[in-house]
Amino acid sequence: MRRVAVGATYPDDVAALFAAFLLAGGVEPVTLRASGIITAAEVGTLGYDEVLDLARAVDGPDVEAVLLPDTALHTAAHIPDLEKQLGKPVLTANQVTVWEALRLADRKVNAPDLGTLFTREPLVQVS
Repeated sequence: MRRVAVGATYPDDVAALFAAFLLAGGVEPVTLRASGIITAAEVGTLGYDEVLDLARAVDGPDVEAVLLPDTALHTAAHIPDLEKQLGKPVLTANQVTVWEALRLADRKVNAPDLGTLFTREPLVQVS
């Protein structure tokens, strides 16, 4: 996937740095939203509705996946539902970190409850 939406909880400057990091790696942030939250404690208070609103706010027809890049954002229990709501993969900081650690350890896990990234058969069709 090369065209993504970024729903960041970060302040504008940090979100822009994250977008630049993605661009340097060959991934185009089609949309970017910074929420201006400074502390992890505040991010941790966001519930499912706020996470879904953030994901929907950045999603669009040209987006192949939605990125929610904040390890303080509570998303693990919601990923399959977020993917169902958006009709595309949703990648979160904690989810991708665990996936990469397993990849480096040469381990493969089929865990649909953790979203498309952890599923041998995609939960959503990727065009």
